[in-house]
Amino acid sequence: MATTPLIRTPQADGGTFYTFSSAARDLSRTLSNENLRLVFSKFVLLDLPDFDRLDFNTFSSRQNFMQFDTIDGAISEGGLNADVNVNFTESLQNYALNIEELIISDAAYDNTTNRSVAERVFFKWLKETGAIRFRPANSLERAGTVTRPLFTEENNTPIGTVQYRRVVKYIGDIDIVNNVDLAGEAYTEVYINVPTEVGGTPTILFDTIADTNYQPGLKIKGDSEFILGRNSSSIHPQGLNMKAFYDYDQPLLGPGPAGYTDPDANWMNEPTPPSTTDAYFTEPVTFTDTTSVDIQKYPADYISPGVFQGVAYRRNRLDGISLDFNASDYQQIVQDPSVSTIAQYNGTDLASNFEFNAVLVYYDMVDMSNQSNTVTNLYGILLLDNITPTNDGGYIQRYPKFKPNKITGQNGNSFGFKLNLRFDASPGTAGIDTIVNDYNTFSMGLFSDATAQLQESARIFQRQQLELSELTQRVQGLENAISAVSQTVFLQEQINSLQTQLNQANLAFADGATLLDLIARNADEIQALANGQVSTTLQYNTDVVRQGTGIVVDKTVPNQITLSLGVQEYSFMSAFDLNGIEITVNNPLNLSVATPQAYVELLSYTNMLRLDTVNQAGGDLRIYIDDTDIQWKKGQVVRLAFTGGINMGSRNIRVFTDAPGRLNSGSYGVQAALISNAEISTNPIIEIICTEQGILSFVYDVIK
Repeated sequence: MATTPLIRTPQADGGTFYTFSSAARDLSRTLSNENLRLVFSKFVLLDLPDFDRLDFNTFSSRQNFMQFDTIDGAISEGGLNADVNVNFTESLQNYALNIEELIISDAAYDNTTNRSVAERVFFKWLKETGAIRFRPANSLERAGTVTRPLFTEENNTPIGTVQYRRVVKYIGDIDIVNNVDLAGEAYTEVYINVPTEVGGTPTILFDTIADTNYQPGLKIKGDSEFILGRNSSSIHPQGLNMKAFYDYDQPLLGPGPAGYTDPDANWMNEPTPPSTTDAYFTEPVTFTDTTSVDIQKYPADYISPGVFQGVAYRRNRLDGISLDFNASDYQQIVQDPSVSTIAQYNGTDLASNFEFNAVLVYYDMVDMSNQSNTVTNLYGILLLDNITPTNDGGYIQRYPKFKPNKITGQNGNSFGFKLNLRFDASPGTAGIDTIVNDYNTFSMGLFSDATAQLQESARIFQRQQLELSELTQRVQGLENAISAVSQTVFLQEQINSLQTQLNQANLAFADGATLLDLIARNADEIQALANGQVSTTLQYNTDVVRQGTGIVVDKTVPNQITLSLGVQEYSFMSAFDLNGIEITVNNPLNLSVATPQAYVELLSYTNMLRLDTVNQAGGDLRIYIDDTDIQWKKGQVVRLAFTGGINMGSRNIRVFTDAPGRLNSGSYGVQAALISNAEISTNPIIEIICTEQGILSFVYDVIK
């Protein structure tokens, strides 16, 4: 008998991995069909939203918080638990895993298809809790050769009346899969690596997939108030609720359609009275509608709301959601001849820093007889930490991924995860028993150590090769020198020549009168110079006169030197944004973000920065002057001007320097100037002057 698997709450240490039952079914199919292979292939990094709440009346700023009491079944069970870890686990178990189990255990389920429903069910769970929203992909995101509709998440919008924080951050390939036989048990090790040189995937596309098993208008009905295969006598290992969290549970009491006070809450288009209860629904008409709708659910609509006091959330209508792993569908990959894969795309200048707190693991169902039937399915989700509670809910600890930045000098970091998966076919289980970081596996540890030793051996070999090459050159030089002195006769001739020159010198200075004549002649020439009488035979040695920085020495006229100033009044600085992209009139700095930033390098002499900006400042403008190569000099000036003016609103301008942290205050730890908003006009000119180069002391003047 099919049963929905029971899962535990996220553990505090080591991460927690949850698998989907479809993976067990696919594994069984590979054992009975020699043409099918299950191969771990992809992983996706997620930033699951905070478990917070929107204001019931105003919808706050319509943030995509994850709210577990947006689902009718959860409300009918009395609302939220005081423990947010329990809320997360019960929602995943009683909603997502139960939908999947009901679908794959149905008599009408098509077992011949390689595509599972796990991924589509997972993203349905996220959207039904208000955690994720979508929009159609535009021509800059979707390749022109793609005719089917593709989608992406709403734009990152941290401020405003409608805010959104993207959930899917990075797509990567699984590089290493290792099979281990330890103590009589077989394990599969899956190694996930996020390299140093990459940032978040700049654009992530989504597809919508409808098939026999998951299509519009589908009503997935349960057989009781409990999740599949469980009843009132069933016991959960942690005492968690095992009641199914249906999209529509029991008939409601409100005045609107299907018993809702808010008509938009009846997104499944149930009549009044409802025709289907204790059921899950897919979108009733189409999977490709990206409309987002504000929904309110009232406590009075429910028979036993318990502690439920109402919920407001924004729900997106897209359904059948699946990640698009095909690089040829991405316009930014297609138009760049140096990029052909998503992995390379992650290392381009378009990629930037990001944060994540969960990992999706995917596998390919490979059809050896027909490669076109190969599909990528969701295996499970890894939570990197348990949920930290807050007054309004909680959050999963996020881990920052930094991409190296050539402009700011910021270093990158990398992450590695190792999943130890044990496949268990014993009855009464979900089909897959997953162990995460249960022990430090010997084989992968040995592999890592061997790789490190091999790298060290390669460095030693290269060093010895350089030393051997140097010794070879020195020996060759000695051989050449010995070959040049082939006979002792040659050495004797050289000695005789030196002796002859010495004898001639002795003869020249043997008579004291000769020396006196030389002294007298030199005295006469010096006296003539003093009298302004320059001999035509006297030559100037102009070689001792060299030009320095900013000084040009012209020696083109014989016996004449011309010195001139070779520096213009200003050295013009080039500005770059946080991602290392140059700020120009065609690519102005967007001031409307929370912290607008510009990075410039200090040049010699007086500097001029003409900054192109757009929009009103959403925070203080921060200008970072890199003095790594050129250090400040006392009296040196940097003039700031703004092409086309600047709209600072109520914000200030801050200037920072000391990029290498010479004063032990960290990178850019010295604030050179803070120009208050009251001093800033719509088209200001500001000069920053270094008054002490040792301790980096500055003053500034607002010219206008």
